[in-house]
Amino acid sequence: MSAARNECVIFPTDDLLPGAWREIAATGPVRAFNPGLLRDGDGWILACRIVLPDGLRRIAIGRLDRGLKMIAGSAAPLSDQVRFAAGGDYPAIVTHWFADPRLYRFGGRVFIYWNSGWHEPRNWQFLQELDPVTLQPIGSPRELVLRGERQKLEKNWTFFEEPGTGRLLALYSILPHRVLEFSIADEGDIAFGEVARIDWSLEAYPLSHGGLRGGAPPVLADDRFWVFCHSVHDGADGYRYALAAYCFAPRAPFSPVAQPTRLLDLAHPPGGGRAFARLNPAVGEVAYPCGAARDGNRWLISHGINDERCAIAICPVAQVAATLMPVAVRAGLNSPPRTG
Repeated sequence: MSAARNECVIFPTDDLLPGAWREIAATGPVRAFNPGLLRDGDGWILACRIVLPDGLRRIAIGRLDRGLKMIAGSAAPLSDQVRFAAGGDYPAIVTHWFADPRLYRFGGRVFIYWNSGWHEPRNWQFLQELDPVTLQPIGSPRELVLRGERQKLEKNWTFFEEPGTGRLLALYSILPHRVLEFSIADEGDIAFGEVARIDWSLEAYPLSHGGLRGGAPPVLADDRFWVFCHSVHDGADGYRYALAAYCFAPRAPFSPVAQPTRLLDLAHPPGGGRAFARLNPAVGEVAYPCGAARDGNRWLISHGINDERCAIAICPVAQVAATLMPVAVRAGLNSPPRTG
């Protein structure tokens, strides 16, 4: 694959479907989208959201070879294998609805994140450890709990490690830029506390695109963290979800250092419309990122297309950088970080 131009790998949905779900899948449309991505030796681990004709939201997990091809027979029904701890007292939707997986490796341990979707009165977020060889769950999923101010419906916390310290952090929001700290040393719920908050504004990103929201976990490269995130704005046929990138400093207070001037070109094929009815009637066009990796002189950005397909965009590093400009530092732009 050439790194001279943008390319896009779109996965056949059948390649991502675990054998255990094929009987259900035979009764109607099958959607696979919003894939998380994690480097694994010479290959990759990919986890994606699966929606079968019964309407339940599931997560499948499998392995890609170095050429980004799904390894035959590796797709496994991860969400079927999750066992919530006794006494969790969660609503039924929480234990049967798995959305938007992200994959992580901390100190040699592999984890997967998901949320319970968009429902009242609030949703839940979980982190589950996986066996790095079998990709089977280890123990029970751990709920993410924030001390202090939070929204009631959340889907976009993403985690990263501070270089040189190994401190575990989470990007809570982009505007304002809120960073949380957490630990996986104990068992049970995982408590998060805010360690930095910076109020900043976009100067060149068109207001018509909407603000910046979470997406793929931050990736450290060139002494900064790169974030592939999304915007939501009105389109001709409903809301449009589109991708952009920005960068922040690798050390406290994790200030934004580069902002987008335009959207990213994901090289989607022309005429790539929908095959099925919309899962959300209000949404027209969707590109939603859940994973990213620096691979030499190219970026790999795993994302969902129109709540139906899994894809990996292959973008030259120089082309991504060309969509950014420095964040101005001037009086009143940045507020002091709040610690806790």
